[in-house]
Amino acid sequence: MTFSTKAAYGLRAMVDLAKKQDKEPYSLAKIAKDENISLAYLERLFAKLKKAGLVKSTKGAKGGYELVKPAKQISVRDIFLALEGDLSPYNCVKLANACKLAGCDCSAKQVWHLLECEINKTLESIKLKDLIR
Repeated sequence: MTFSTKAAYGLRAMVDLAKKQDKEPYSLAKIAKDENISLAYLERLFAKLKKAGLVKSTKGAKGGYELVKPAKQISVRDIFLALEGDLSPYNCVKLANACKLAGCDCSAKQVWHLLECEINKTLESIKLKDLIR
């Protein structure tokens, strides 16, 4: 299983935003500069984060983005789900009809399911606040 740059860049940007959480809204242009990420790419990522209810935006001269909840209440799993969608390691775990074998209940499916559970548990246990230095 490989996470895309959406997860990597989105997590970096959210950590940067969390560092400024107690201040006024922070602009994407500043985050793009801080993290050396394309502004156009960040705009697409933050549209997904906003849709997921993790950030909100304010327009105007003092506008920018803010976290909707405190950083201690936002998990890495929340961020990855917003940006990547499904986190299943293999299709047969997420799609009941993905396996072509009739009545599939193979041993491998158990492995993928356990792996998915551990990935979700680990990502849920890491909060955005834990990543702020």
